[in-house]
Amino acid sequence: MSLAMNRTSQLGFTLIELMVVLAIAAVLTGGAFSGWQHWQQIQRLEESSRQVQQFLLRLRSWANWHNSGQSVWLIDGNPGCLGSGKKPESCVASQRMQLVLPYADVVISKIVGEPGFYGVRNTAKAGHLELSGKAGTRRIIISAFGRIRQCKPQEENCQ
Repeated sequence: MSLAMNRTSQLGFTLIELMVVLAIAAVLTGGAFSGWQHWQQIQRLEESSRQVQQFLLRLRSWANWHNSGQSVWLIDGNPGCLGSGKKPESCVASQRMQLVLPYADVVISKIVGEPGFYGVRNTAKAGHLELSGKAGTRRIIISAFGRIRQCKPQEENCQ
């Protein structure tokens, strides 16, 4: 009977073995959480830049449809907004010609030039916008022909 008892008492794990396994699990969880947060920041930046690009495409189409000029303005702050038409004192998310970015950690850091759209032959005044977040920067470029594209500023053709 004592031989059977010795065998059953050695089937479990020691406290040190359990602590080592828990430490390894904690390190793996910490690394995974950090990677997940970085992935979320990248997704927020990319989604915000797509929303700005879509807003500019709608603005270009509206200017072409109504054969009128639409300049682009920016209100800094958190949340900041991008818009066209008469510039208000503060951002209002429900306005048709305004875009309020959905995430607080992504902002439109600057507008270079005075971008705008003209209804005549879908032309535009060239310029670019930069969106910044914890994951980096994205640039949205408006060409004189009304083409709107986005890229990373460190890329070779992103000017």
